[in-house]
Amino acid sequence: MALKHAMAKPKKSWKERLRIFLLVLCSVVFVVSAGMLVYYLLWEPYQHNQKSVEIQQIYPTRGVEDTTSSEEVNSEGTLSKFDELRALNPDIKGWITVPNTPIDYPVLQSAEGEDPEFYLYRDYLKNDDRYGSIFLDASCVNGVNSKNVILHGHNMNDGSQFAAILKYGDLEFYKQNPVIIFDDIYRSGTWKVFAVIKVNTLASQGTPFPYLQGEFASEESFLEYVEQVRSRSLIDCPVEVEGSDQILTLSTCSYEQENYRTVVYARRVREGESSTVDIAQAEVNPDPVMPGDN
Repeated sequence: MALKHAMAKPKKSWKERLRIFLLVLCSVVFVVSAGMLVYYLLWEPYQHNQKSVEIQQIYPTRGVEDTTSSEEVNSEGTLSKFDELRALNPDIKGWITVPNTPIDYPVLQSAEGEDPEFYLYRDYLKNDDRYGSIFLDASCVNGVNSKNVILHGHNMNDGSQFAAILKYGDLEFYKQNPVIIFDDIYRSGTWKVFAVIKVNTLASQGTPFPYLQGEFASEESFLEYVEQVRSRSLIDCPVEVEGSDQILTLSTCSYEQENYRTVVYARRVREGESSTVDIAQAEVNPDPVMPGDN
């Protein structure tokens, strides 16, 4: 008995037990954190890219100068080139492409009576997705036929969705990409960028500019809105806007301050008009109206 007692393992002190517990806990936290990093930095972007590749293989993308191809209309009065996409989801209302960027996505709008931000965190098949989709603003009561077609998209760290529109604040980027392609389900459209602005959304930062206006009471109020936009533009763009024009707005989160937005404006190329922009005339605006100035 004395020998067995002598060979018995000594009990660990509470300090030793605490050290082992903390070591195990730290190991678990490390493994979980590493797994989350792999998921958010590698797996999730890979999945999103695969989804984008799959749907891009369905839609016949076009170049800026190619404005006449695939204009066949079906019995519903929509462009036939959208038939396969709309068979997947009738909420698909168009396709947005910004040349030389990852922006090459379907545009969605939830059905009437549903949450207008339904696609904020859902993909084009209505699955939950942190990347969300490009979707129309609720103020676009006439959908893609609104006077101002406002599109929202996330600014993702991997450069996808609408992250690239932040680059329009750079004069050289604007000069290289002065035209956007947005085809809706009724007609194809090429659009000339005429402004890029920064907007605050919190009253504590100054009175926010009410940029989310899809419709206007008159041509005069529309042109007044356009002038307000131009006064805020970081770039003086050599593109005029008339009262009869339709405009396109791309909006994404911007991080200069809390809840800022970067907003890019373009107007539809008119019938018979060249899509060429005289980029030599573009200049940096030396004194744009910035958030909180108004």
